[in-house]
Amino acid sequence: NNDYIGFVPLSADGSRGLLCVNHEYTNEEVMFPALGRQDRAGFAGMTQALVDIEMAAHGGSVVEVVRDDTGKWAAVRGGKMNRRITPLTTAMTLDGPAAGHRRMQTNDDPTGVNVMGTFNNCAGGLTPWGTWLMAEENFHGYFWTDVLDAKGKPDLSSHADAKQMKRYGIPGMWYAWGQHHDRFNIDVEPNMPNKYGWVVEVDPMDPTSTPVKHTALGRFRHEGAETTVSTDGKLVVYMGDDNRFDYQYKYVSNGSVSEDRAANAGLLSDGTLYVARFDEDGSVTWMPLVHGTGPLTAENGFNDQGDVLIDTRLAADLLGATPMDRPEDAQPRGDGTAYIMLTNNNK
Repeated sequence: NNDYIGFVPLSADGSRGLLCVNHEYTNEEVMFPALGRQDRAGFAGMTQALVDIEMAAHGGSVVEVVRDDTGKWAAVRGGKMNRRITPLTTAMTLDGPAAGHRRMQTNDDPTGVNVMGTFNNCAGGLTPWGTWLMAEENFHGYFWTDVLDAKGKPDLSSHADAKQMKRYGIPGMWYAWGQHHDRFNIDVEPNMPNKYGWVVEVDPMDPTSTPVKHTALGRFRHEGAETTVSTDGKLVVYMGDDNRFDYQYKYVSNGSVSEDRAANAGLLSDGTLYVARFDEDGSVTWMPLVHGTGPLTAENGFNDQGDVLIDTRLAADLLGATPMDRPEDAQPRGDGTAYIMLTNNNK
């Protein structure tokens, strides 16, 4: 279930390179034909061992490839840069305004700056300096609750962030992970969903590097994360929230893109996130999602910039962003324009 491939060249002629490949989700009925989603209510038979196999099939891969003299490509077996990143990857950090936020603090990470793994990585992108952006999309579907109402639906009445959870569709209970791992059970870890729904930057050139979730780019169901450089040298990232009636976003860095790869490391943590309003006259207004701007204040539940970014959808609601027909992809042309692809909206 691949939804993105990026290519990072390792040679001047492009005959060697790295494939950056997302593995968005798994089909239990295919992996375990007699088990899984055939019994959605109880996920009968989905043991922790099977769940762990399923988790290991999520995430992404970095694969070194080479083209021979005949033009045939092959994977480099045992390549030093080959790498898997999964929901079980322990070395991963958060940065930006929401890192360390009280709503990021969990039992396994009271600091709120570390997070285990990534999943439901849909599309993504490559930065101008060759790092890979993994976009976390339908993260809500992986969370679980044992507390149901009279109709058998999740009962969020005891959760402080019930409004936010409902807006994000948490818990979706698509998988049995929360039956075997407490971090996917919101009854045990109510803040854990806040650590997912971000854009993750991976350096494919360094297999020992730690992936970083950039909270400055907002939390929603990220489909793509396509980059370009503005005429004044700023990094621009276009991102769609792939949900019916959700919004189109872009991020603009404060700093400028440099030829120095190391100097670009902070561009995705220091900048401004915008959401689009498309007006009847054909114009577009990019509205900044900045704490203290317009209705984004404590009176409306946003105590700081961390709240704005954790609850990006709710902030965009208040600003009056234009509901879209599932914005999946954006392709910037490099001349200040971009094409946006909308999937559908049968509602």
